Amino acid sequence: MDEPKSMRSEPMALDMENRDPNNMNEHVRVLFEDAFGEPEGSYSIPGVWGMSYKTFGGVKNCCYMVLSILCGCPLSFCWALEFACNQCCLIWCIGPCVHMWKMNLSCVKMFWSSCVHCLCDPCYEACGLCFSFIRVQNKNG
Repeated sequence: MDEPKSMRSEPMALDMENRDPNNMNEHVRVLFEDAFGEPEGSYSIPGVWGMSYKTFGGVKNCCYMVLSILCGCPLSFCWALEFACNQCCLIWCIGPCVHMWKMNLSCVKMFWSSCVHCLCDPCYEACGLCFSFIRVQNKNG
């Protein structure tokens, strides 16, 4: 018998180069060019523009590194708990509830279907009979 995917003994390979393979966080990517742009006629001196570029990148990367070191593991722990609780609720509470709801509604579906057929089918059959006598002929004139 095959083991479920999540229960396999070998760990999944972690891609250290492409850390967002599904492009989940493309919307939070911020480059210097995304935040700053000097229109023609309003240029600062090249030294200021170059140092601003280096300062922006350095501060953003350094701050992200520090925050990810301080918050990465605790937040991943909290999110893992959250996802585990959500999965448990979906699997053990909501899934069976939805299944029971579908089972109980099947008798309502049969009753409603019978009522609709009893009320509407005679009308549809009468209309079909009336329209079945219509003949269309094309005459080229």
